[in-house]
Amino acid sequence: MTAPSFEEFLSLSVDLTAFEETVLLGTGLARDYLAKVQAACGDEVVTALLAAHRAARADAAVDAGGHDRALPYRTLPDRALLDRALRHRIFSDDRLGPVARNVIKLWYAGMWYALPPEWTDRYGAHAAGETSTVTAASYQEGLLWRAIGANPPGAKAPGYGSWAQPPRIEDRYLNGATK
Repeated sequence: MTAPSFEEFLSLSVDLTAFEETVLLGTGLARDYLAKVQAACGDEVVTALLAAHRAARADAAVDAGGHDRALPYRTLPDRALLDRALRHRIFSDDRLGPVARNVIKLWYAGMWYALPPEWTDRYGAHAAGETSTVTAASYQEGLLWRAIGANPPGAKAPGYGSWAQPPRIEDRYLNGATK
């Protein structure tokens, strides 16, 4: 069994969070997060998760006519096909689904949440699997703040007087609503 690949973990994270690779790398936490997932779940589970992700991307690379579009690994497949493949290969799996959901929470909230007791009873508990913050920067760099267009309270102050201005909400988040 080979050790989980950082590049593959980063690609999985891009597909799970819908944030670009440069944004994830810009947090400075990608390697710490991979190490946390490995410590909390074990290399075997992480390797299986990455293999399922590769399979999901391969599924999404086949177009509706059944033709293989032969996408390079870093090329984004059709998002709807990828979402369906991720649901089928990862999120519906009893072993991989909870881990993938935790990876999403890890990136957005900066916290690793303990896996459900049913998961740990069946697949084993690890000491590092308890709910915890990965690093001091995890809270500040959580994708949640970027997604809602806000600064984390108590960190990354927006500057004096910024409270006097209404929040900026990008059009892509409004889904047809008006400002």
